[in-house]
Amino acid sequence: MLSFVAKNLNDIIYLVLLLSSVAIGPYYRSLSTIVLKKWTGSLLGIVLILIVSGYNAVHPLLSAVVGILAIKLATVKYCHIVSFFFMFGYLFFFRLANKFGLPLPSGQTNLIEMILVLRIVGVAFEINGSWLAMKSGKEKGNEIGTSKYIKEKDDEFLELINPSLIDLFHYSFNYVGLLTGPYYRYRTFDDYFHLPYSKYVDCMGFTINTLKTVPLYISLYLALSNLWPLEYILSEDHNNRSFIYRMLYPWALFTTFRQRIYSGMTLAESVCTSAGVGAYPVQGQNRTGHGPTVGYLKMKKMTEDEAKFAQYDFNTVESMDVWGCETVVTLRDSMKVWNKAVQYWVAMVVYKRFPIKFLKIHAALFVSVIWHGIHAGYFFCIYFCPFYVMAEDIYYKLYYKPATGLKKNIIGFIMWFLRSHSESYQSAAFLLLTFDRIWIYYSSVYHYWYGVWLSFLILGLILNKLHKISRPKRLQAEEENKLEAKNK
Repeated sequence: MLSFVAKNLNDIIYLVLLLSSVAIGPYYRSLSTIVLKKWTGSLLGIVLILIVSGYNAVHPLLSAVVGILAIKLATVKYCHIVSFFFMFGYLFFFRLANKFGLPLPSGQTNLIEMILVLRIVGVAFEINGSWLAMKSGKEKGNEIGTSKYIKEKDDEFLELINPSLIDLFHYSFNYVGLLTGPYYRYRTFDDYFHLPYSKYVDCMGFTINTLKTVPLYISLYLALSNLWPLEYILSEDHNNRSFIYRMLYPWALFTTFRQRIYSGMTLAESVCTSAGVGAYPVQGQNRTGHGPTVGYLKMKKMTEDEAKFAQYDFNTVESMDVWGCETVVTLRDSMKVWNKAVQYWVAMVVYKRFPIKFLKIHAALFVSVIWHGIHAGYFFCIYFCPFYVMAEDIYYKLYYKPATGLKKNIIGFIMWFLRSHSESYQSAAFLLLTFDRIWIYYSSVYHYWYGVWLSFLILGLILNKLHKISRPKRLQAEEENKLEAKNK
């Protein structure tokens, strides 16, 4: 027992802090004034940083304060660029601290630093994006931000976002979502204090419903990590096993890893639901990270009575669609339901705003890689996805999409198996991290999946070409058959 606690001490402390954050939620939600609530949330966040990081807390505290100052000192036209390069530059320095004679911070401190990067860079892009939207609206003569400007489908920005220095401080350090996420916009944070939704949503009901699966995830993680430990994949004993065993071992590793992520993300969501952060009426068609996508300005004018009887959800702070992660057929869909809040951030900050169209996806993937870390494993895992998706899309359009009934189920199972196997193979690199460790495992299975993927892609391109050639003939035959039937 003592050896188990010593081995997993950091994880146990992190789990206790997350559960404590969930327990604090109802008391935090009941605080009487906005000012008191903001300062309490920030002080709790700073206390969490100090407990998790110790003297290494200087990194998240310093980087966040300088990042906030950079936003306010830079012009609104360039604040997003300044904050992006500063925060990611500091993230590099932070992770290479031992190269500068400083102690290397813990993995838990790294997670906090990653969240702060999302928040500070994200709010800078909100400030700049809303400014551009207001400027464009004025040029077009639109009344964006007024009561007359209420559309059926909202634009990305409807109002000018320009938080004060102290509000940026509170947004950055608020304890809700600080340890593991999820990421939520500054708009969501501001709405929490000024709109009545958190007073009337069933926070306890949502929290209990979210938490009920956590014991299962933790139990599975502990059991699987003991049965199939990561380090065994590098051992001589593993290399002496059959090829099928070596090929399938990453399935066990990725299954174990998923339970760890599910438990952490679900607890993080519970911190939000317990405090009431991210609650919006369902008619807003709320999306992870973004919040309401329909009728936001109209919702803001809700009376207390309307808010009291509204139906709510916490989709805005949903990080993981666990059922989707386990069951979706394609890797493309799997990426959409995995860590949804971060996916939203990458799309909003990088993909949509990158100026060179054909490099958008590469820019998004590169930023995702460097946000996760500087190890080769992140590159091998994340950058491989689009190449598999290229092949997958061909088979999806040719065979899965037009299929029906049993045939669709069989093809779907095959695609699900291949998708799951590809993710497992990639996850081995993600978990092993360094190039030498990755090379040991991939060499033990002869780098087979790259060969399989390339063969699938080449075969798919050939089949797609043949399909395009044969399609006009099929259409002509169908038209002739219809004509004959009509003449009869």
